[in-house]
Amino acid sequence: MSMRPPLPTRLWRVRPWNTNSLMRVSDRVEVVLRAVAVVVVAAAVPVSGAIGTVSYTGAQARIAAQDAGKTRVSATETADAVQVPDTDRYAGHPERYQAPVQWVIDGKTATATVDVPGPQAAGAKVGLWVKDGQPTLAPSRPGAAAAEGIGTGLAVLVETWCAAAALVWFTGTVFDARRYARWEREWRGINRPIGKDTL
Repeated sequence: MSMRPPLPTRLWRVRPWNTNSLMRVSDRVEVVLRAVAVVVVAAAVPVSGAIGTVSYTGAQARIAAQDAGKTRVSATETADAVQVPDTDRYAGHPERYQAPVQWVIDGKTATATVDVPGPQAAGAKVGLWVKDGQPTLAPSRPGAAAAEGIGTGLAVLVETWCAAAALVWFTGTVFDARRYARWEREWRGINRPIGKDTL
């Protein structure tokens, strides 16, 4: 049969306002910090969810504004594609090709020089996204706003938990070092050097 008291009793005994004179100030401070860390860890869950929701809403509005007016057109290469030298030779990118293209939108002909998939000949068809008559990036993939919101919420949650754990660990380490140093001083004060014993 275990003589160890149950958990509620042990928690009650280490309460910071315990009148037991054997409980050190450092013990009281450490208990308070651990209690605060538990509260912060629990509160970080809804707070991170709220921050993630705000991030998702903002990302959704930003992406919608960026993608508004983008149109997919089929452009025709007006000359052979040429290889473009890579400015960063250490990046390891595949070979880049560019070609002048032409397309018709709203009854108007437009031209530009764009990246193409490979060494294509003049007359090849190229899919192109345009906005305000100029080539632009493809619209963001579905779920980009949700991924940004989830990523932001998780980052806040993990950082908060890590900060709480680091605070508990650091204070525990500092208090333990002070206790060990004090015990060593006290032990040296009561322990007589070898050979100095008297009867």
